[in-house]
Amino acid sequence: MKTAPCTLLQLLAFLALVVGCDGSVDSISASNSTSIIYRGNGGDPGSLDPALAEDLHAFNILTDLYEGLVAESATGQLVPGVAESWTISDDSLVYTFTLRGDARWSNGDRVTSLDFVNAFRRVANPGTASVYGFLLEPILHFPEVQNGSLPVDQLGVTALDERILQIRLAEPSPQIIAVLAMPIAFPAHESTVARRAFTDPDSFVGNGAYSLIAYNIGGPTRLRRNPMYWDAGSVAVEEVVYLPIVDPGTELNMYRAGELDITNTIPPEHVRSLRENRPDELRISPSLALYYLAFDLTEPPLDNALLRQALSMAIDREQLVSLIGRGEQAAFGIVPHGVTGHVGAEFTWRAFSNHERLRRARALYREAGYSKDAPLAIKYTYDAGDIHEKVALAVSSMWRDNLGVEVALEKREWQYFLQTRDKRAEWQVMRFAWFGDYNHASTFTNIFRSGDPQNLSAYANPEYDRLLTTASSETGMRARAAHMTRAESILLADHPIAPLYFFVSKHLVRPGITGFENNVLDRHPSKYLFLEQKP
Repeated sequence: MKTAPCTLLQLLAFLALVVGCDGSVDSISASNSTSIIYRGNGGDPGSLDPALAEDLHAFNILTDLYEGLVAESATGQLVPGVAESWTISDDSLVYTFTLRGDARWSNGDRVTSLDFVNAFRRVANPGTASVYGFLLEPILHFPEVQNGSLPVDQLGVTALDERILQIRLAEPSPQIIAVLAMPIAFPAHESTVARRAFTDPDSFVGNGAYSLIAYNIGGPTRLRRNPMYWDAGSVAVEEVVYLPIVDPGTELNMYRAGELDITNTIPPEHVRSLRENRPDELRISPSLALYYLAFDLTEPPLDNALLRQALSMAIDREQLVSLIGRGEQAAFGIVPHGVTGHVGAEFTWRAFSNHERLRRARALYREAGYSKDAPLAIKYTYDAGDIHEKVALAVSSMWRDNLGVEVALEKREWQYFLQTRDKRAEWQVMRFAWFGDYNHASTFTNIFRSGDPQNLSAYANPEYDRLLTTASSETGMRARAAHMTRAESILLADHPIAPLYFFVSKHLVRPGITGFENNVLDRHPSKYLFLEQKP
């Protein structure tokens, strides 16, 4: 997720001084501090309300400020969070969690099962308009509560006592434990919700390893170690400062200047030199994220599956990732490599030679009613940003050179771009990316279900939906994986999107920082970081 870029000069001027919550002024020099880590965050969080957050900038910070029933380890594995243990019924429909007796909010209040009941009910409440609420749909009566046909007290989440929480599902959902580690499932502190104090350091109350001590739109978000956190003794870094740096080049310059300890990403053109000059600081790892083009299936001309296939086949993905030069992997499916238990499907034409692939693409293009003499004219919409510009220029050139398509490129600023994606009459082809919320294939397959709010193309195939539903009810891992693979194959055959590449995560981590472990989710909670004392 991105916001509008700023220049290095502007950012350094703003960040020259950071005012702490006690009124003191600290120099923002990462290299001079032994108790503070400065992290690049890629942009401002859209919201620090766990029920409303929908971007990675927010998720990074929220994972430090709150903790769910389940948490993630430094390597991305699921581990107990506020819940010290849980049991699952034989039919996989009832989950019973036992909360830690020493779980506390940052103001000293006990974290109780009722705090989770209130949080889930708030997400389900239609008045909340929670964009990520769909992740909790497996919970019994969640869809009915969200659409207003049932009251919130009918949601299948019950506080059996202060420390025992029970969650009932409408049907088995293997990914539900992973979902419970997401911000959408974090507990809600009554006074914070009532006062909407999610960004007010004076009133904020959280239950994570850190508390909020300063928040500035367009500037730093500063966190301090929460002494009330149940595992506070293992949290080594006293303060963490998130900087909303959109431009990767600015991040790199600040890192080199000692003003940033961990970057959000790396400019692609610098990857090669950094491999040579800072190999011990460079962290590149496969990531659960897909970059793709969505086709508008609701009206001509892209309601034609033959045309969509021709456009997809005309893209040389290997050449594309080579041009980008960031180590990304060409995508011929929708589920990235590394997803636990999934056998990925790929386009049937993946094995074609370039000559045969283009020959088939041109034949489909003609079959769809187009030719170089009667070319297709389409609009390709993307958001401002160097990488998106490169991809748009490369893809449009391939379509023009290989098929004769006339492409009108339309660049929009991020917020305007987000507002456009639901207005399909305003675009025909739109670039987008999806970052997996949890390590399960459903985090990618579910966004293409009929009616899903993230289904940009408005793709609808009853057999695809049926297979996903069947997969979720399977208790056997092998049978479940087979249904998921079949569903992915059906989607690929319908070509509602053109997957382009799978991301890799790219960071620079300053020497002396440990606990930053590569993982496919690319999540790195600050509570696992350790900063060695500088001489």
